[in-house]
Amino acid sequence: MTARRPLREIGQAELAEWLAARRQPAFRAKQIREWLFAKQALTADEMTNLPAGLRAALAEDFAICSVTQAEVVQDGEGTTKWLLELGDGETIEAVLIRAPDRLTVCISTQVGCPVRCSFCASGRHGLVRDLSAGEIVDQVVFANRAAGQRVDNIVVMGMGEPLLNLDALLPALDLICAEEGLGIGARHVTVSTSGIVPGIRRLATAGRQWNLALSLHGVTDAARARLIPPAHRYPLAEILRACREYRETTGRMVTLEYALIAGENDHADDARHLTRIARDLHAKVNLIPCNATGAAHRSSAAEQVRMFHEQLVAAGVQATVRRRKGSDIQAACGQLRARRVNHDRNTQETDE
Repeated sequence: MTARRPLREIGQAELAEWLAARRQPAFRAKQIREWLFAKQALTADEMTNLPAGLRAALAEDFAICSVTQAEVVQDGEGTTKWLLELGDGETIEAVLIRAPDRLTVCISTQVGCPVRCSFCASGRHGLVRDLSAGEIVDQVVFANRAAGQRVDNIVVMGMGEPLLNLDALLPALDLICAEEGLGIGARHVTVSTSGIVPGIRRLATAGRQWNLALSLHGVTDAARARLIPPAHRYPLAEILRACREYRETTGRMVTLEYALIAGENDHADDARHLTRIARDLHAKVNLIPCNATGAAHRSSAAEQVRMFHEQLVAAGVQATVRRRKGSDIQAACGQLRARRVNHDRNTQETDE
């Protein structure tokens, strides 16, 4: 299946050339971009001040919105998870998280994930492909329209390793943050990474005020080796050095994301190691009871989570425990897609 290019990733110059080739006046470009970014249209038919022929040509040549809903699940607190289908039939996930004072969307950057952390469903089937800039932006547009309001925060923590797709992510974030784009402030965007050192350094030199979150999960190289395969696993010392450079370059505090896994990384010694790392980086810590994804890992018991958190706080670390939201709707990264992939494979085997 061949996918049409997302219209939101088409630059002004290219759009102007496309319009000129169809003998359309230049002012149409401004009208189209207003529909795409200010009004966040999902279809060409919504662009009512454009001639019908132009709307039809746009719909034929481009994807007005490159993601469509394939499945949706919602919990009792309003956390909503979508399985989104792309133009080539592949699927990704996005999650809308509601809080009293903010609305956050978690978006993906790849179909699958090449890092393949042992506790994460996103990489269970490896990397299929990178998303384009437009496919990344369109997840935010889709969430805005589905929610009926604009999101306040964006976390790039969905499927994929964001820093292994920076060629698409950087222009996507520029469109998301630009006033003439979606207009979301850079300080309301957080990019997560498993520790891709060259990517951290490249992100720092972009000159933006985006927040960086390091998915640490192991406080020694040996501990990380048990969770992350070697292909994309950097030495911990190099990762922490790059994070220090990020803070020094951008002035933004780094967050350490730490998924607590029973018997794996939730001991008192782990808390002491994590304390030293957090102090050295002047970082805050976000403790996450690990979501069960069918892998050979279980979340730490509630009492163990409490004790681990108290040990960090007593040592002067700014630490919070993330409330587990969406566990009853498979909101952990990759779970809905993994279920769909497994279903499709089983169906194919039955047909054969």
